[in-house]
Amino acid sequence: MSYQTSIHFDPTALLIIKNEVDSSIDLVEAAVNSLVEDQSLPFGIEDALNQFDQCAQVLALIDMQSVAKVAQYCADLMRHIMQAPHNIHLPDVVALSDGTSLLKRYIEFICLREVQVPQFLLSTLNKLELALGRPLTQDGHQIEHLLACMQPNFNLPLAPDLEKSNFVHRLYKLSLVNILTQQHNDLDLQALKIVGAYMASMSSDMPSQQYWQLVLLAFEHMDQIRLSQPRLRSLIQIERHIAAFVQQPQTYTASVSSLANVLSLCISQDNDTAQQIREQLGVGEDLLTDTQLQVFSRHLYGPDFDTIHTISELLRQEISQLRNDIEYNFQNMPPEKAQELVNKFEELANVLVVLDLKDAAQDLRRQAQAFNPANLKDPSFAEQVMGCIQSAMNSIGILERQHTSSRLQLSVNNLNISLDRLDDAHAVLLNETKALIELSTQTLVQYVNDQDLNALEATPSQLREIGGALLFLNAEQGQRSLALAAEFLHARLTAGQAVSHYEMDAVLEPLASADLFVDNLKNKQPVLHSMFDVALQNSQKLKNAA
Repeated sequence: MSYQTSIHFDPTALLIIKNEVDSSIDLVEAAVNSLVEDQSLPFGIEDALNQFDQCAQVLALIDMQSVAKVAQYCADLMRHIMQAPHNIHLPDVVALSDGTSLLKRYIEFICLREVQVPQFLLSTLNKLELALGRPLTQDGHQIEHLLACMQPNFNLPLAPDLEKSNFVHRLYKLSLVNILTQQHNDLDLQALKIVGAYMASMSSDMPSQQYWQLVLLAFEHMDQIRLSQPRLRSLIQIERHIAAFVQQPQTYTASVSSLANVLSLCISQDNDTAQQIREQLGVGEDLLTDTQLQVFSRHLYGPDFDTIHTISELLRQEISQLRNDIEYNFQNMPPEKAQELVNKFEELANVLVVLDLKDAAQDLRRQAQAFNPANLKDPSFAEQVMGCIQSAMNSIGILERQHTSSRLQLSVNNLNISLDRLDDAHAVLLNETKALIELSTQTLVQYVNDQDLNALEATPSQLREIGGALLFLNAEQGQRSLALAAEFLHARLTAGQAVSHYEMDAVLEPLASADLFVDNLKNKQPVLHSMFDVALQNSQKLKNAA
């Protein structure tokens, strides 16, 4: 069985600490810039590094070991650089900069796509390890511990029976040099296949036979393999193994680590044999093929949320201004104003093309071609123009949502409405609900002090109003708990009965949950609907008490 059945995961815990991690990364990056430019240590850097250490520990606690290791090594390397700020080594700075940059992008990527792909971290992790003088994490490290508790027999096809050659080792070294210097061609890749076939044939019925069969499998599809630095080190390692095998073919055996590295090369490919090995190892989806990595890399190295958010804000302002200009001038629009708006249509269309919103761009260009004051007097044409503008706004809103974790998004059930205005309405709703929660809480707390039952007269309706807002925000349990609390208070007010401290705590609990819920939405934090479970249980007790 696989130690991890899927790359997919729930990013809620990571989203809760993401802002703190991002803040720590920003502080370290600023410190690096200060060291490079001024050879001076910025104020508060030690506190920033302590915060970074804490982030690394929390990442480890939520079972994100690879990310935690990169974060910890970044902090360690920063401290190493700080020991001699006037003698900074460029490779150390580059390694640290790569580490912090990738860490931030990777965390954003896995929060957005809800997948973990630790393979993306390996090259950067190796740079940090080199800078710190630590042992290098190898390409097959995720497989190595599996092999420690099993001895797989992959039943690989036998290699062709070839004559022994004394030139196999030399041929491999010549091809390897070209690969390492990025000067290789198809002949070099073909040479690797020949070497693999010879080694598999020469090792027949020997302890290392399966290892060399796997080497042959990897070499047969080298054109499909992404040659990262860890992979290149695996190829160098194979050269050393060839030399050792040639010296003592009858006794030579590959280490578990070496076997794991070759297996990593094999299962990175897309073929039936690679899939068979995957199934026998039980790695499932946790180690992606290079083809899959290529797909995910487009998301990882694409524009980040801050960039998309900034562009979206600017575009929304431009389109909103365009919409207002048409609304205010469509009945009596001067020709020069109409030409100005046509130019705006064209400019916005060009930007949308860059953002790959081609349909929206095409619609804007179509409207620009037909746009003139005379056509605007036709109500159907005016409606068509405004619909096109709304569609462009919605396209931008959808683009921004695609760069926002689903755990942070407010649900949208109807894309025919204006998303920007819906977002504004959400913001207004959250602000008004927050204010009403604070007012109700203040009233209830004041009652505890002065026991004035008349002061609670408006509170039941306030609780129902807050509950209605929660229902709109898909927090049904929160609405139910507040409805029960409102019903209880109304019954006590009608009967003129006092509310005990215990009962008041039960009334305040759903309010506290609602307050946290609204704060999380306002601050773009993940919402845990389970927070209302206890509140609902207590509210149900109030029902019995009423």
